[in-house]
Amino acid sequence: MRSSRITLRVTQGNLEDPQYVFEEPMVCIVGRAEDCNIHIPTDYEHADISRHHCLIEISPPRIRVRDLGSRNGTFVNGKKIGQRPVHLPPELADLNSGTAQELHDGDEIRVGTTVFRIGVAMPREALLAYHES
Repeated sequence: MRSSRITLRVTQGNLEDPQYVFEEPMVCIVGRAEDCNIHIPTDYEHADISRHHCLIEISPPRIRVRDLGSRNGTFVNGKKIGQRPVHLPPELADLNSGTAQELHDGDEIRVGTTVFRIGVAMPREALLAYHES
């Protein structure tokens, strides 16, 4: 049986990889730090993205995103889902304070000027089981 797959496709921005595909559960951190799973360049164009900007929980076919106390916030379909207070330095941000936002096929995550479109692909059997749960 084929497995479910999550795809993050870059629709705005210039990242080295235009698409990220996940078929196994994982926690994916997006940001400018070297240890991020999706590494954003540390150049002027991406200065509005935090070192550890947001966390994406992937468990195909489910996917959720949570802001990690970023300075400029994380957006889902144009709506801000979290950011740290302006007066608070990054080292004092509560990384667990943001609520996770459930994502669906076609949703968009924006960090800075970079936009990812979510793709959820499920074989027919998994689709039926998903809707029954």
